[in-house]
Amino acid sequence: MKDWFESLWAEAVPYDLGAVYKARYEPYEPYLIYLRVLWERYKDELKEETADVTRIRLTTFQNDGIFRARRIIEKYYGVLIADGVGLGKTFVGGELLRQVVEDRRQRALLIAPAALRDGTWGRFKDAHQIYLEVVSYEQLANDKQLGGTEPHLSQKANDYAVIAVDEAQAFRNPDTRRAQALRRLLQGRPPKTLVLLTATPVNNSLWDLYYLLTYFIRHDAAFADLHIRSLKERFADAMAKNPDDLKPDALFDILDATAVRRTRHFVRRYYPNDRVPGPHGREIPVHFPDPHVEAMTYSLDAVLPGFFDEVEAALAPASGNPQLTLARYYPSRYFGVPDPHQAALVGLLLSGLLKRFESSAHAFATTMERMADAHDAFLQGLDRGAILTAEAIEELEQADSDEAFERLIAETGSTSTAGYDVGRLRSDVEKDRDLLRRFSEKARQVTRRNDPKLEKLEQALVEILNRANREGLDEQDKRNRRKVIIFSYFADTVDWVEGHLNNLLTSDRRFAAYRGRLVAVTGDETYEGISREKVVFGFAPQSSEAPPGQDEDLYDILVTTDVLAEGINLQQCQNVINYDLPWNPMRLVQRHGRIDRIGSPHRDVYIRCYFPDVRLDALLDLEARIRRKLAQAAAAVGVEHEVIPAL
Repeated sequence: MKDWFESLWAEAVPYDLGAVYKARYEPYEPYLIYLRVLWERYKDELKEETADVTRIRLTTFQNDGIFRARRIIEKYYGVLIADGVGLGKTFVGGELLRQVVEDRRQRALLIAPAALRDGTWGRFKDAHQIYLEVVSYEQLANDKQLGGTEPHLSQKANDYAVIAVDEAQAFRNPDTRRAQALRRLLQGRPPKTLVLLTATPVNNSLWDLYYLLTYFIRHDAAFADLHIRSLKERFADAMAKNPDDLKPDALFDILDATAVRRTRHFVRRYYPNDRVPGPHGREIPVHFPDPHVEAMTYSLDAVLPGFFDEVEAALAPASGNPQLTLARYYPSRYFGVPDPHQAALVGLLLSGLLKRFESSAHAFATTMERMADAHDAFLQGLDRGAILTAEAIEELEQADSDEAFERLIAETGSTSTAGYDVGRLRSDVEKDRDLLRRFSEKARQVTRRNDPKLEKLEQALVEILNRANREGLDEQDKRNRRKVIIFSYFADTVDWVEGHLNNLLTSDRRFAAYRGRLVAVTGDETYEGISREKVVFGFAPQSSEAPPGQDEDLYDILVTTDVLAEGINLQQCQNVINYDLPWNPMRLVQRHGRIDRIGSPHRDVYIRCYFPDVRLDALLDLEARIRRKLAQAAAAVGVEHEVIPAL
């Protein structure tokens, strides 16, 4: 054995075993290691994305979104399509539905706001020849199979293989009728696939995102393979953090597993050569306008001296109870067993009145008058031995609907006065009624002639006209540059602004270019005889793809509630003015997304935000509230750009 070893050793050549391990320990740049980690995690997706199999013409990033969505659906029977505003979620969702209907020969149901059901999705179905059943939120909530009273679904609930929900943020409150109807629809076997479409999955808090995911993530430990023991606990941990301390990795694993979420910054950086359909069917490179967000401030002190002190004492005193008891909405307090829902309703009503005052003195005064009239009706009910009670609490709690507020004032049920302290209840209701009428009369001192907000609006329109004339290349370009959308949360404010501008445009020569080109939209289907569809086509015939015969350019100023803040392409326009600030900042994101969109014809778009009087803002805490919500949304899911300007 020794001789054998010596013979082998004699034949041996030097070998550096250390060099083998040295290569293993060679230092690498952290970014290269990061890329390797990404490759190992996403390589299967990247390989699938090399083939283009969609019938509907999509951009590359939209095609990539389709492949990613399908992989998520295979695992969880659902997906959240949360691309930023204006990135074409309609096309991504539409192609997913087309594949179900045409390729797999299964039934699909789309749930959308009524305006989008009849407008955007109606045109999309016709353009791409897709058989697709579409119902509105209201039709879903009232369908007979799902707990309602009317037969809106054309098929049995369990016959739909795929359910898609557009503007799905409207289903973030699990206690609403529409949310409960959707959960009933998703029951049954085999499991239905759910596609949720929303650019704003986080509105008021991270719980909005949690409840959206639970429509298709059906048990709390679904992400145990990602070392997430409890989905609810993970969201609770994120909610407990200060928004300024919240990092994107708090929810990254969950979003990565369930969502398709791309921002315009991402598309601009990683798909620079992509092309999208432009006007008249021509393809144009991916382009996003640069948004310029400006602040507009005003003060009501000169018009209503001392009024803020009275409002504060009545609605939101620094200490003690508000003078306005709102007993008419909290009758259980006089029964001996206070109802917590009614107590919450009083808080919502008080803050709602402040929001109306921030919007316009006219909206505030009008609401006060309506509430006073409702109090008179309540007192008449007491005379007849009945307690009239409000019935619209559920909708108002979403804090998203001006119409819900109006219904709350007007709609009532009734119960017997037996057991109530009727004398004390009557006394408080009468005091409230008198206070409401007094506030209404004072607020009426703000007229269209002395309203500082309207004065600021005039100045803004002059600036828009001057810039359009200065920068416009031809008459059509000047017209597009002077187009402006004025958003308000309240229909009463829309009426106030529209009436003022109507008088102004006919009497002031500075606004001659706008004369006869003003239009308004509220929650109703028509406004002064003009349908909502005609308004959209007449205001932005190019970007709204108005059909022949309805494609005449008719309007340059559009005053509207948030009924036109979702799902409609108005990017022919260059300017948005937020006449008031909704407490839900994602409403602002949606508003701005009407003009800040992929393929905009404008290099720049201009967005103005009114900020309330300093005294009123102290009561509302409005700006701080909006910024906190934006910080939370930005950290968790990302926000495209500056939404409100820094003061």
